[in-house]
Amino acid sequence: MYLYCPVCGKEYPLETNALFCPESTENGIHPLIKQENPAELARVFPTTLTKRWNDKKLSFSVFREFMASYQLAAANGKASWWVERVLALSDACERITGRGFIRTPEIQADDLALAIDLPKGSLFVKNETLQLMGSHKSRHFAGIIMHLETLREISDDPAAAKKTLAIYSQGSAVMEAAAIAGAAGYQLYAFVPGQISEEIISVLTNLGTKVIKVDSETQEADIDLCRQRYQEALKKFDWFPLTPYGLDVWSAVEGAETMEYEFLFNQYLIDAPLDVQVVQVGGGSLANAVASANSFFKSLNIIRKLPRLYTCQTMDCYPLAQSYFLVLRELGRKGVVTLPPELAMLLEGNFDAKALMENNLGQIKMTAGLIAEMYPKISSGMETVFAAVGKQRNEFFKAWIAEENTLGMPVNDRMYDGLEIVRHMIISGGLPLIAGEDELQKAQDLAQAHTGIELSVVGSAGLAGLRLLIKNKLVRQGERCGIFFSGTKINSHGLSVVQNRVITLTDSDDISKLSD
Repeated sequence: MYLYCPVCGKEYPLETNALFCPESTENGIHPLIKQENPAELARVFPTTLTKRWNDKKLSFSVFREFMASYQLAAANGKASWWVERVLALSDACERITGRGFIRTPEIQADDLALAIDLPKGSLFVKNETLQLMGSHKSRHFAGIIMHLETLREISDDPAAAKKTLAIYSQGSAVMEAAAIAGAAGYQLYAFVPGQISEEIISVLTNLGTKVIKVDSETQEADIDLCRQRYQEALKKFDWFPLTPYGLDVWSAVEGAETMEYEFLFNQYLIDAPLDVQVVQVGGGSLANAVASANSFFKSLNIIRKLPRLYTCQTMDCYPLAQSYFLVLRELGRKGVVTLPPELAMLLEGNFDAKALMENNLGQIKMTAGLIAEMYPKISSGMETVFAAVGKQRNEFFKAWIAEENTLGMPVNDRMYDGLEIVRHMIISGGLPLIAGEDELQKAQDLAQAHTGIELSVVGSAGLAGLRLLIKNKLVRQGERCGIFFSGTKINSHGLSVVQNRVITLTDSDDISKLSD
């Protein structure tokens, strides 16, 4: 196993200190991606994986050979240490939060299926609300921590001080980061908007995190200002970014891949492979991990074909859908694929993804299906275009400017792992979906009524996307659909804020203030 840059084509060893390709430019970061050897990993499938699965081992342990940190540890004679360290990290998480790492269940949601006009046996829900802190994002952070811990263990001085970590966030991800960092014994600085809820701050400070409330003296602070101060701190203090996005830290992806490994392997064992997956998208970390795991399982023939990957964003903020059509346009311009003349003409103008989907869905659906069918024959040309897009990532994946956020919840205006998701949607035949406020609320109500799972509006957005597929007849008879429930309501358990762990930082404060 090694790392490679799909943009430059360069390879890097697993022990590299690079978080992304060193050849990245101001036009965009080139993420590093794992390159596995299917022949080497095929030896654990199916017998070894099935035995570990039936023994109810932790997911990281079941799929250990698929993880770069394990491969690195094993190459240095530390395989047993790695397995023990994963278990110790899970136990530490359970001590401080009440939950360790668990294999979350796949529910054959027949009642919910009937409620959304699907037959019994056709809908499977991966319930990540049972995961540490109620979200899949803890898996991303655990993947990073295990790689950091492995690098320390194989170094000349494994007792050296642990790196200081930093994250910026306006939502629940920061709580998962705090739990993992605290359990692993790392100091975490969390950059959050000044108006973030006291509930979140109380959780963070009680987990040992130092909270940096970023305020503006001239205007209401927003996530862009948090990002700016966070990046200053990373550079000034040489802190390590704790992020769920593969664009920023390649090892963030493999921790969350375990969630999809669980999903696909369970479906393999019950002989019910998925045909369709719908994933809710903010910055893209979840969908990127799903796409990566799907590709890997396909290379091992654990699944015979890729499930069609659909993504769902809100009407308030849908940058992924815009970018999907920009990349599709580029494939057409380069002559790699042939777009219907009417669609090609619309894409050459100032298009809006929502209007395109509403008015041209038939053509778009047909085009997506044909491209996916042709991919094995035209893959070389398509991958050349994807690499070229990667060199100009910032042009194809721009920040979203929303006039109004009617949903009253955090939205992510940037697609960090967007190219990887768009590529996978295109090669699998999926599409970007856009759901309105009423559709999101209805999905949450249906999820709770027919599964009894308490989750947030964001956490059930995949169901909203699936209902759009059904409404537009994009799910064929007999197809099996998979969605994720991930994200619960915040509960501080009545904890008080630890005030000496809260620092206010204005836009005029020198970043050196954090070292006082």
